[in-house]
Amino acid sequence: MRPDAHLIYKPVKNKPMNIAVFASGGGNNLLTAIKIAHLSLGKICVCLVVTDRLAIPAIDIAKSHGIPVIAKDFEKECGVWGECKNDPIKAQRYRMAGERFHDAILEQMLDHENIAHETIDLIVLSYHRLIQGKLLRHFNHRIINQHPGDLTIMQGAENKQRKYVGLSPVFDALRDGNSKTRTVNFLVGEGCDDGEILCSGPWVTYKGKVPVTRESALLHEMCQKKMSDRPCLMSVLIAIAEGRLGISIDDRHPDGRYVTMLDNKKLPYGGYDLSIKDPISFRSK
Repeated sequence: MRPDAHLIYKPVKNKPMNIAVFASGGGNNLLTAIKIAHLSLGKICVCLVVTDRLAIPAIDIAKSHGIPVIAKDFEKECGVWGECKNDPIKAQRYRMAGERFHDAILEQMLDHENIAHETIDLIVLSYHRLIQGKLLRHFNHRIINQHPGDLTIMQGAENKQRKYVGLSPVFDALRDGNSKTRTVNFLVGEGCDDGEILCSGPWVTYKGKVPVTRESALLHEMCQKKMSDRPCLMSVLIAIAEGRLGISIDDRHPDGRYVTMLDNKKLPYGGYDLSIKDPISFRSK
């Protein structure tokens, strides 16, 4: 990698890239990470699972594969955003509680590292919470997230504000008349769906009813998880594990985000585009 670039992970001989997966539900991305770890021939290991809810399928998946779990109840400790968002004081308390929640998770992760005698190299999010505070700073440029909306589409006066952010990007995009959607993988920043885009998954054409309903959008999103989520996450994990993916610290896009790089070559704003390129595969040893 060029001297002006920052690798997300630098491979170490005879040592896997250790991943912690943060999950909030069914564990689809956790299963994808476990699958790619099995195919990696020792280059990747899912060493920890963290959840913000109790008694969810992701916990059972982790335990069935012998993966340690940190499970905490976010809503019990921090409250429910829908009950806080319209009250500035309650909203601020909620945000502060969320930061303390993740500060505590960081402490548990550091304890895990000490006990297991291993370093967590990367966090993979399949997670419904905004991460800020000490956890975000400790894993700066080492947290990746999957988002089911195309983050290259902009809006605003200067056309620098991402349009399809938040919890319902698929429904929003389809309701706006878009005939297809895709998943993107990005480095997590401080804001909602912020950070540099590493990879854009294949497009998935909408074949549901018109006008679009939340139910038909949800069915489409389930298809997108298989057709766009999985190849996107797998390609990114392979490229990071092999030390091929990073950011150019001297080059920025018009919106201020760093330019991403693969194999020493600058990528466009949307990262590695799987709609026009083959998925990234492991290089032979």
